[in-house]
Amino acid sequence: MKTVVQHAQPKILEPGQGDMHSMLTHTLVWNLDGNDTNGQYAVFEMIDAADGAPPLHRHPWEETFYILEGELEITLGHRQQVVTAGAVSHIPANAVHTFKVLSAIVRVLVIVSPATAAEFYREVGERITSLPPDLTVLQEISAKYDLQFE
Repeated sequence: MKTVVQHAQPKILEPGQGDMHSMLTHTLVWNLDGNDTNGQYAVFEMIDAADGAPPLHRHPWEETFYILEGELEITLGHRQQVVTAGAVSHIPANAVHTFKVLSAIVRVLVIVSPATAAEFYREVGERITSLPPDLTVLQEISAKYDLQFE
């Protein structure tokens, strides 16, 4: 039996290109998804305004934040640190974490792995379209993707 290896096509995006949608307080601009990376990872830009902050949580995928603009306070386990443009924060799978936007606006390049994690962000954006979020729907989506609030 011959194994077929799927190969993603090269991709170049100009500034401002990508699939944009809202997710709670965030605007997400998807640059690469699993189709582009053979399912290995997904990349998006997250744009958020002052005081944007998810509750303390954990999930089974990894996240890496590269701060493009602004200032975040990142909580990772018991450690809190303020990070600014040029900083990188890697959040291993199942690590308890959160962040809070300290500046007027923040832009963060986010890499999630595996790429299937992108489905969580997209589903939340599609199903929760007003704030405050419907907690029943948020809990249902979170359970589906094994995201746990602390």
